Amino acid sequence: MDERSQFLADAAAQRRDRELQRVHNDVAIKLQALARGYLVRQKFVNDIRTTLSDKLSQFTDLEKSGKTLLSNDEVLKWSRLFLRIKRLPEDNEILGQLCRHIILSLDSSAKDTNWATMFLNKTTIAPASIVITDIISCIPQSLMYISGARVSEVKTWQTFIHFLIVFGSCNGWLLVRNAPQVQKVLNDLCSKLCCSLGEHANFTRLANSLFLASNEHKPVVSSQALNALFSIIMKYVKADNSLLPLFITHVLTCPAIVLHLNKANLDTFLGSGLFDRCLTHLRASSDIVEGIEPQKTINLLGNVVHLGYLDEETVKGRIVDWTWVIGLAMAQCTEFAVRAGEQSSHNHWHPIFGHYKLPIDPKTERSLRNVLKQLQMLWSYRIVCRLFDKALEGVDQARPNGHVPVKELGATFNKLWKKLGGGPTSDSAHAGENEKEIPPTLAAVVCQLYMTALSTMANMKNEIIAGVCREDRILRQLWAYLVRWGAEGKHTSSPSLSSSPLNAALALLARPQSPHVAPLRLFADAAAIVISILDEEELYERAVPFPLEELVHIARFCNYFCFRAVWNGYVDDRLADQGLFASIHQLCMVLHVRDSRRTFVNDPKFWLAPDVKSSVMMGEFEKKTSRGLLLMRRMSHLISLKERMLLFRKFVTADKANIESTATLITVARNRLVEDGYRQLSLLSTRALKSTIRVKFVNQQGLDEAGIDQDGVFKEFLELTIKQVFDPALNLFHSTAAGVLYPSPTSSVHEDHLALFQFVGRILAKAVYEGIVVDVQLAPVLLAAMLGGRRLCAFDELSQLDPELYRNLTFVKKYDGDVSDLSLTFSIDEDFMGKINTVDLVPGGRTIQVTNENKIDYVHRMAHHRVFSQTKQQCRAFVAGAQSVLNPAWLFLFAPHELQFIISGYTRLSKKILTPRCTTRQLIYFAPLMIMHSRRGADQGTGGAADIDLADLKKHVQYYGGFHGSHRLIKWLWEIVEKDFTPDERRLFLKFVTSCSRPPLLGFSYLEPPFSIRCVEVSDDQDQGDTLGSVVRGFLALKKSQSSSRLPTDTRLPASTCFNLLKLPNYNKKSVLLSKLRYAIHSETGFELS
Repeated sequence: MDERSQFLADAAAQRRDRELQRVHNDVAIKLQALARGYLVRQKFVNDIRTTLSDKLSQFTDLEKSGKTLLSNDEVLKWSRLFLRIKRLPEDNEILGQLCRHIILSLDSSAKDTNWATMFLNKTTIAPASIVITDIISCIPQSLMYISGARVSEVKTWQTFIHFLIVFGSCNGWLLVRNAPQVQKVLNDLCSKLCCSLGEHANFTRLANSLFLASNEHKPVVSSQALNALFSIIMKYVKADNSLLPLFITHVLTCPAIVLHLNKANLDTFLGSGLFDRCLTHLRASSDIVEGIEPQKTINLLGNVVHLGYLDEETVKGRIVDWTWVIGLAMAQCTEFAVRAGEQSSHNHWHPIFGHYKLPIDPKTERSLRNVLKQLQMLWSYRIVCRLFDKALEGVDQARPNGHVPVKELGATFNKLWKKLGGGPTSDSAHAGENEKEIPPTLAAVVCQLYMTALSTMANMKNEIIAGVCREDRILRQLWAYLVRWGAEGKHTSSPSLSSSPLNAALALLARPQSPHVAPLRLFADAAAIVISILDEEELYERAVPFPLEELVHIARFCNYFCFRAVWNGYVDDRLADQGLFASIHQLCMVLHVRDSRRTFVNDPKFWLAPDVKSSVMMGEFEKKTSRGLLLMRRMSHLISLKERMLLFRKFVTADKANIESTATLITVARNRLVEDGYRQLSLLSTRALKSTIRVKFVNQQGLDEAGIDQDGVFKEFLELTIKQVFDPALNLFHSTAAGVLYPSPTSSVHEDHLALFQFVGRILAKAVYEGIVVDVQLAPVLLAAMLGGRRLCAFDELSQLDPELYRNLTFVKKYDGDVSDLSLTFSIDEDFMGKINTVDLVPGGRTIQVTNENKIDYVHRMAHHRVFSQTKQQCRAFVAGAQSVLNPAWLFLFAPHELQFIISGYTRLSKKILTPRCTTRQLIYFAPLMIMHSRRGADQGTGGAADIDLADLKKHVQYYGGFHGSHRLIKWLWEIVEKDFTPDERRLFLKFVTSCSRPPLLGFSYLEPPFSIRCVEVSDDQDQGDTLGSVVRGFLALKKSQSSSRLPTDTRLPASTCFNLLKLPNYNKKSVLLSKLRYAIHSETGFELS
């Protein structure tokens, strides 16, 4: 580049540099101006804040003393400046101070400091109105930023509410208090000043603030402030119908807001018809409930219930809409409620719904206590009577109002049912195309409401049922309604079914979503719980809640319904645990258990299957058809007990045929029966335990006892071992006053106590497997557990298990006064080895007081804890051992009291389970099985209840060695056993000859080998068996000289007892026979007798 070009280029670069520098200077000047302006403005703003804060610093509360009010002009000046530069939420505190000053100024007697004078002056009314309007507009926004976490925030919060109240009406202002004409003008002005509060955005902010204030167990703000805020909100929603949806979704969803309202607000709310408007809107716009989040839906539910509790007229006039809203809200709540059997570690505990899918923040959890109080009003005496009196009005008269259909509810309640798990009718193979759903009745609507409550709040089932059934007449009326409903044929429009309650109920199985299911399910669930906690005086003498004749009809209906539902294929395994069948089946089982203890049907064939032979049902079961298996598992009582016992033995025999006949030999010392038996038998596999087990006893001297075990020695070992392990002194089991055995709650003092329970379960099951009857009376809780957890009523079982606690709980149940005076909580103190441990019956139970409303729930939970929970681990181990030997499918054949019969035989059953009043009926019921019951004892009623049946024994005895039934010695023998022996000696005699003190379960015809009596002449080591000479001498009652000195069944050659054989010398005197027999049976020397 030449010199000229270089010069030009340099000049151009210098120009650009100068231009850039100029631009930089201009930008810097502008930035400096902006910065100076910002700093000046910021200083100005800060000066305003500081000045105003200093001027209002004493206005931290609304106390009048010690405060100097500023002049109105000064307040106007600074407030106008402040409202222009305010920034929320930083300036909330200053805004609160300004509001306090203006509030206090209205009570000033000086005109220059009383803000009301600003509205009375033409020159100041406009700027003063602008200031107040701006402040009122700011308050809803300010409330958005207040959490109430600090005391200062709560003070500001309450000040804002106070300010809105003060400027909502001028009636309380000092200067115009006695000037009604002025008040009218100023009130119109106040309405204009506050009009911004009616805007949807500000209305929503106020409602959200109300939610925050009530979202605690106690309101965050004062009760006066909360009620003031509610009154402001209510004022605008009364005037503007467009705010009604916001009122429902934001105000009625505040936690227990109705509970916090004072009488004035409640009266205004109910008297204004606002509740009626809300019901109308909710009924017309069902999607509004579906759009509310689940937690707020619970709050809405509580408030609607509470309002219904307070407003009797609205509920009576709008009963359909009210129940529908509650039902829809409940259905919405079930979305996140965890159903029974679906619980997992990921669930959360909800105070109302139990296991819940969503977490609950601590504040909401505390407020839910108030919501729970509201929900409990749903089953309070007032609402229950109000609803059912209306729904069942005239049900016992010629005009049953309960049958009046409620139009246009079918689709709505179908929707509810689907939400709660009901399926469409099209899924059922039994729903005919010509069957059309009949519209629901008013009674169906009310019952659906409570069924939804039971489904939604399953953990409060007992409390809800107790509330519904607080009046006995409701259950009776509900049953009368069901009878008439079924008889009138209104269950379906199909002409294919005849009109009867049974057919009506069966038809509903095909339509589980039908609203007509609700009355029947509610009746069944309620009746089952109520009957299960009645004592005998209430049920039999006072006829509560039904006369016995009506109870018989209910029992027959339940029994027939369950049988037909399974037999006709309406119900399968998938549906047996839910819906209508499950409810009625539960009631059927409750009635069957009560009748088995003390009859009210007085018919031995009452519970047997109608119209179908038992052989047909047995065939179905053996073929393993679905209905055969389901019937046996759920309703085995439809077949006689003897037939089921024969089937049970048939299964056992078939099982034995599949097991290799290898014998296991164990050696047991008589002074260490349990220890040696546990050590050796617990190591055996299930197949080995089911196989033959031979036992060799070791005597006190450490020598092997003489004896060849052909099952007799093992029987003796089994009987002695069971006697010891069930001895309460061992502390594995405790015994009631009636001799009923149940697991000891303190069994853990034993090392590996659960393994011991498993061992006990195995050996008891081995006895049942081998058909050996033992003298053990188990508590029904153990028997039910062995049968696969058959449902038992804990309170009913408590009468045997813990009579003292049963009496105490009965006292609580029948207490006429205020139960809260007893200072009971949902917890129990347990003493274990001197250490007191408090156990909660429900989460947080030690803080929940027992009241008249929840006392029935307390009774149920306390009984459940004592009967089931306290020994749950022991029962589980015992059952595991028992079911390892006995196939659970075999045990389904029996009810708990029938399994006790399998274990111990009829004699024990009649002595311990049957009460004197029911003995006659039970003797008829068990007539085919009373083969071991002595006729003499039966005639006396109780004396021979625990005796053996000598007639059956004599009928099945076999004679050898020349003996026969008419032989002189044989006659002496039976006379001695029948007339000279006591019942205890007869049992010792039976043990002496068979190694077991109890007869075979099905009688002596099933004794293997058969009981035999043989005439012997010499000692066992010289005995060569029956010869022609010995038989002739025995037949002619001739004897050898040495035979009179020998004992019966002398066991120096020890085989007789093992083979159920009694060897008798041919004694010449009856007295000698008596003395020898008594010596032999009382010696208790095992196989060492000589």
